[in-house]
Amino acid sequence: MSTQVLQEELTNLRNYVERLETALSLSSRSIKQQYKLWVNFQRTKAELKESQEELSILVERNPLGVIYLNTAFEVTRWNPAAEAIFGYTQEEVLNRNVVELIVPESAKELVNQILSVSLQQQSGNRSTNINITKESRIITCKWYNTPLTDSNGKLTGLLLMVEDVTSYQEAEVALAKSEAKFRSMVENANDVIYSFLPDGTLTYLSPNFTDIFGYEVSEFIGKPFTPIIHPDDLEVCSAFFDKIVQTGKKQAGLELRTKCKDGSYKWILSNSSPILNADGEVVELQGITRDITERKLAEEAQQQSQAQLRQQKLALEQTLQELKHTQTQLIQSEKMSSLGQLVAGVAHEINNPVNFIYGNIVHAHEYTQELLKLIQLYHIHYPNPISEIQAQIEHIDLDFLMEDLPNLISSMKVGAERIREIITSLRTFSRLDEAELKLTNIHQGIDSTLMILKHRLKAKANLPKIMVTREYGNLPLVECYPGQLNQVFMNILANAIDALEDSIINTKTTVESKHTPDIPRIHISTEMPNPLQVIIRIADNGVGISEKVKQRLFDPFYTTKDIGKGTGLGLSISYQIITERHGGTLNFISSFGQGTEFIILIPLYQNKSV
Repeated sequence: MSTQVLQEELTNLRNYVERLETALSLSSRSIKQQYKLWVNFQRTKAELKESQEELSILVERNPLGVIYLNTAFEVTRWNPAAEAIFGYTQEEVLNRNVVELIVPESAKELVNQILSVSLQQQSGNRSTNINITKESRIITCKWYNTPLTDSNGKLTGLLLMVEDVTSYQEAEVALAKSEAKFRSMVENANDVIYSFLPDGTLTYLSPNFTDIFGYEVSEFIGKPFTPIIHPDDLEVCSAFFDKIVQTGKKQAGLELRTKCKDGSYKWILSNSSPILNADGEVVELQGITRDITERKLAEEAQQQSQAQLRQQKLALEQTLQELKHTQTQLIQSEKMSSLGQLVAGVAHEINNPVNFIYGNIVHAHEYTQELLKLIQLYHIHYPNPISEIQAQIEHIDLDFLMEDLPNLISSMKVGAERIREIITSLRTFSRLDEAELKLTNIHQGIDSTLMILKHRLKAKANLPKIMVTREYGNLPLVECYPGQLNQVFMNILANAIDALEDSIINTKTTVESKHTPDIPRIHISTEMPNPLQVIIRIADNGVGISEKVKQRLFDPFYTTKDIGKGTGLGLSISYQIITERHGGTLNFISSFGQGTEFIILIPLYQNKSV
């Protein structure tokens, strides 16, 4: 092969190698570009997946109902919020026409038009219409409709977002009704409703302002209200509203005079409340004003009547004092005619013989002791008496006689002392006019009273014995007027005995019924409910007190007894003694046919010192 040929082959080979290197270089660059594109694709794919997942979460968790439709308005996606609104699950609505599913028959044509228009609008639209739930409940919904397209711009369906606004709509209707009602109330109210700024500039007056005061509302809006306030009331008016502004709290009860357009004045009553901003500052005051002129005129007339009544009261008080004086005289007369005669008779008939007996018992005791000593001496010096004397000693049981005779005389002395104590008790009880406070044993006073009434407690021909039970507490000495307190015990116990006797007389035993009346009883108890008070209860099981009598039981001169048996002053006097003289209370509990209990409560110590 020639050199020339080799040279040509070598040149061709070099050219081929150059072309091959160029091709390899281009291929390597293309592979790198393809790889880069693949990496970008994978990254975009991952980002798209993440974005789709985020979108899915947003759809599922969206508080609004989210519904995806295809171009035939069939459901392709239905989130939980839509399920909550309409009651259908996603499985129940997939591939079903949304209009047929949740739109009432009367609104289907309109909704189909709205959805068709939404497909043709790039920005979508909004609408509010009624819908129907799975439970056939009609609701009102607000819809946000947005068309969906693919990457080529082709319409693929609609994205619907829905909110149930039924409650909002109902609230708006209710609010409108409330506003209309309030407006009607304001326009037809008898009172004036107002509002003004803290500086006094009026911002609102209800229409009846004109009816009451004669001014047109327009004359005062934007102006202060103070020119129509009576000059003498300006200070109290200013203080009233200043307090609201300073405290931020409502105030009530402002009474002042307001000038009417005709020059006359009317009394008004005003209540006002503040309106606060976010910082708690008063920005406006609102309130209500009422015309109280007639009431004020009535009050003036009432004040005049009260002045007349006060004069009449003074006259009545004077008459009452005279009646009390007469009552006191009656009390003294009644006391002297009953207890005075009783004590005088007992003292005269019993006291002298008792004193005679008591005085001689002392001497009898001395004489007896002397005789006994003499017998002892005879026994010592003549231990063996003659048979006749010995027989008499044995007959009279001389040893027993000598032992028992001193005891017998001592018993007689005790009995005489007891009789003297009874007489002393009678005299003590009868001192009803005693004017001094004393520390007294309440129980002794009750016992003395029972002793005086003992003859009435005993059985008689047609009346059984009245049983008296005592349940005394451990009471200290009580500071009181003992004579007056004894009189209270006497009045209540005497009434109890009368009630028991009436009960026995009025209760007739029949053979057929075999009924035996309850044993007549009076129960007396005392206690200290606290360290400063004493309670005395006196109860009987008599006929009780009727409702009619209860209302007048403590009235002076009121009595249910026959003429000549009572004056009607006993309980009235007792009430006065307990409440006025001792600062206590006198009450009673009674049921007709079941007995009565009187409850006396007095302080342990009076305000005065002993």
